[in-house]
Amino acid sequence: MNNILLWSVLFAAALAPCDSLADASVQIIGDKTITDGNGEVAIVEAGYLDVPESRKTRSGRRLSLPFYRLKSTAAKPAAPIFLLAGGPGSSWIDQVAQKENFSEVLFYKSIGDVILFDQRGGGHSLPEMHCSQSQQLSLEQLRSPDYTKNAFRKIARECRDEWLAKGVDLSAYNTVENAADVDDLRRALGYRSISLIGGSYGSHLALQYMKRYPEAVARVVLHGVEGPDHTWDDPAGILAALQRIAAVAEQSKQLRPHIAADGLLATLQRVLDQLEANPQKISVNDAGVSTEVIVDANLVRQIIRKNAGRRSKPNAWPELILAMDRGDFSYAASVALKRRMLSLSDPMHYMMDCSSGISESRKERFRKDPARALLGDINQEYEYLCGEWPVAKLGDSFRSNATGNMPTLILHGTWDTSTPIENAREVASALPNAQLVVVSEGTHSALYNLYEHWPPFRKLLRGFLAGEPAKFPASVEMPAVEFQPISKK
Repeated sequence: MNNILLWSVLFAAALAPCDSLADASVQIIGDKTITDGNGEVAIVEAGYLDVPESRKTRSGRRLSLPFYRLKSTAAKPAAPIFLLAGGPGSSWIDQVAQKENFSEVLFYKSIGDVILFDQRGGGHSLPEMHCSQSQQLSLEQLRSPDYTKNAFRKIARECRDEWLAKGVDLSAYNTVENAADVDDLRRALGYRSISLIGGSYGSHLALQYMKRYPEAVARVVLHGVEGPDHTWDDPAGILAALQRIAAVAEQSKQLRPHIAADGLLATLQRVLDQLEANPQKISVNDAGVSTEVIVDANLVRQIIRKNAGRRSKPNAWPELILAMDRGDFSYAASVALKRRMLSLSDPMHYMMDCSSGISESRKERFRKDPARALLGDINQEYEYLCGEWPVAKLGDSFRSNATGNMPTLILHGTWDTSTPIENAREVASALPNAQLVVVSEGTHSALYNLYEHWPPFRKLLRGFLAGEPAKFPASVEMPAVEFQPISKK
C-alpha cells in the first residue's frame, strides 16, 4: 500500500469520534517496502494503533499512531525492541529512511523484533497537528525581550486556539499518556515484555515507562539523557560541557596560536561585555538588498551553543568566538536576519515539554546559577510559552527518578551541550541495575558516536539486548577531533 493511501486510512480513523472509551486496538495495513535510498531495502509490517486521546477525561476522541514492525531474523529472538524518538515530535517513520538509522534498525532486527512508531501529536500520527502561524519581527525591535516574548505568545495563542476550536484536548498530549500508548502498543502486538531504546526526549519517555510499567521492561538503552526533571536546560551542566570542549580546542596546535592565554570562554565573555556596552550595527546582504542588523549580547548568547562540540566540524565553534573577538559579527547578523520570521514547532513539542515542566527547587537553582552570566536565560522559551498552553499538571511525583531494577545501559557524551552528562549521572545513581558509559568527547548523539568510532560496540550491545549482563567499560575515548588551520588572524 502506498504512503498516501496508508495515511488516508489512518486519517479517517483518527477523526471519527467515539461514544465510549474503548480499549486500544491495532489495525494491520499490510507489508510495505522501505529503503534507505541507496539500494538497501527491508520489508515492514505497517499498521496503526488506535488509542483514546485522553484516558483521563474520557472525551471519546481517538488518535491513530502509525507503526512499522520488522520481524527478527534471529534464530532465538530476544525481547522486542521499541525505538522511542526524541524531539519531542520527531518521526521514526521518517527517520528510518536515513542511511545511519536504516543500518541501526537492521542491526536490531538481527536481535529481536523492532517496532518503530510515531508518538501522539508527532510525525504522521493523526490528527497531524502543526502551528502554521508566523510573524515577521521588526529588525529595529528585535533586541527587545518584551517585543520578542509578546510576539511568541501571540502566535502560540493563535495555534492553541485553532486546535482547541477543532475539539482537540491539548492537555492529553503529555508523557504519561505517551507512555500509556507505548504499553497499549506492546499489549496489542502480543508482547509480554519489551526493550526500550531512547535518546533525548525518547529517554525521558523511556524513564516514565520504566516507572509506570516496570513488569513489562526487559532491557533499556538510554542516550543523550533527559531525566524526569531535566526538561529545562541546566546552565551549569551546559557551561561545564562548553569548558571541556574549549579545553580541547585550546590545546590544538592549529588553534592554540590564535587563542588568548585565558582561553575561549574568557574571550567570549569579553565579546559579550563589549556588546553590552556597544551593540554593533552590521550590514547583511539579503536577496541583493543591504539590510542593517543590530548584534547585541543577547543575540550572541542565543547562538553561542550552536555547533559547539560538533565532531564533524570542530573548527566552527571556536572560529565563531575568535571571529567576533576580531570584530567580525557577520555570522551573528545573518542569524538575526533569519530569525526575524518567527514560527513555532508543532503543538506536541510544547505540550510534552511544558507538561513535564520543572520542579520548583530546580527552577530556583537555575535562576540563581552564575552560568547565566555567560549563557543568558537558556530556558527563555519555556518561560515565555508554557503559560500559554493548557498543560496537564503532572506534579512532582512525575519528576521523581525511576528506581526500578531493570537492566539499563546509559550512554552519554562529555561534549553533550543539549543534555549535559550530569543528567545521566543523576539518572544512573537512582537505578541499581544501571551502567553508565561515559563517552569522552562524545556528543548528544553518543549512541551514534559509538556505532561509528568504537568497533566493540555492536557486539557488546547485541549481548546486552540478548539478555547478557552489561560488559561495557566505564568510559570510552572517542578518536581525537581534527582541527583545521585558521586562515584569518
